[in-house]
Amino acid sequence: MGSSATSTLIAQIESMPTLPTVALRVMEVTSNPESSMEIIGPDISLTAKILKIANSPFYGLTREVSSLQHAVTVLGFKEIRNMVISTVAFESFKNFKQDDKFDINKFWRHSFCCGLAAKIIAVDLKSSSNELFVAGLIHDIGKLVMYIAFPVEFLKLVDMMSPLKLKYTAFEIEKNVFEMIHDEVGMKLLKKWLFPESLITAVGFHHHPLEADKKSTFPIIIHVADILAHVYEMQAEDEEDNSPDNELFYSDIVTLSRSFGIDWKVSDLSRFQSALAESMGKEADAMKLFF
Repeated sequence: MGSSATSTLIAQIESMPTLPTVALRVMEVTSNPESSMEIIGPDISLTAKILKIANSPFYGLTREVSSLQHAVTVLGFKEIRNMVISTVAFESFKNFKQDDKFDINKFWRHSFCCGLAAKIIAVDLKSSSNELFVAGLIHDIGKLVMYIAFPVEFLKLVDMMSPLKLKYTAFEIEKNVFEMIHDEVGMKLLKKWLFPESLITAVGFHHHPLEADKKSTFPIIIHVADILAHVYEMQAEDEEDNSPDNELFYSDIVTLSRSFGIDWKVSDLSRFQSALAESMGKEADAMKLFF
């Protein structure tokens, strides 16, 4: 397909709708602790969605949050920004046509699973867990852009990958077919949307964490969360214990994470995997809230 594929993908990103003004204002306002959240007031659907998520068991608040101002007081600006980002990212693709071969619900399920895995790892590392949850939620958003730009070729790629165990190696084939891989496409889209730098980096380097600036652990966390999510899905599909394979993934992760100053052991990865399986069971209802 050559360089024409790259220019088609870039044109597709350019033609994606910009974020609603209210979402951009929220991101601007939430980066300044002195501001007021009255800006969202007029956007009834966004306010309703934020209040619904804030009052869900996902946040485990003990009393009901009745207004946006109240939500900001209880959860803080950063958290509201996380909710707005995940909501608008999903809304931008909600009219996506369902295809027999490309299951959009499965796509979002994997995204949610990766988000939960990222949150589990972040809590363990005492990092910003809900921001990493959002990074996991949107990590593969570039795939949707690729599918819109090249539906036939993208579906061929999905077909090629389906019998393979390691779905997270699909990006190597993407490079051959499209000259770009989905993390790069996702990064360009998030830059267009003026998303926070931490999320842009997490999405843009989740398959190549070593190429990112080592000062941020976001890319390595999303890289590992993605692998944990794929392992979880393979185990759920196979209904058999894949632990010998897992040991292999985990030891690779242990080696890789040392470059980021993280001292994981294989047992830590096994612990994250178990926590993810438990979390997916508990958070099934929360997934419906986000999507």
